[in-house]
Amino acid sequence: MEKHLTIREVKNEIKKLENELNIYLTKKNINLLKVQPKAMQIKDIVVDSSHTNFDSFLNYVQKDEEFDSKIYSLLASIYSYKAYIANEIKRMSEYDEIAYICYLREEEKRSWREIDRILHHGENYSKVKYSRYKKDRKNTVKSN
Repeated sequence: MEKHLTIREVKNEIKKLENELNIYLTKKNINLLKVQPKAMQIKDIVVDSSHTNFDSFLNYVQKDEEFDSKIYSLLASIYSYKAYIANEIKRMSEYDEIAYICYLREEEKRSWREIDRILHHGENYSKVKYSRYKKDRKNTVKSN
């Protein structure tokens, strides 16, 4: 049976892939600067980790056969993981309310008021439901 990744595990994978992507973007930038008519400077080599500087047109124009395929592969993986997170959050919000409440509280560190607003429930509804769920889970673990 295949194990499904949690949203936390997927976010960790995205971080790993982004770190690897930074390596290849930096290497590509170094290769580009090697063929420029002026001397390289370290500030020109460092790549911003936010990926806001990733310009697909510029990447298309600056061909680098050594790194382009790896960069595109990493970007595809990152985008697919991000789509998975979006779809999983949508699924939880529609079909698994307690998992969605747990996600919002534990992963996103949202306040109870924010969670109730997101779920369109009255004040403290989510907190009570979460507390009951945790209590039931604790009792289930004790009985096993």
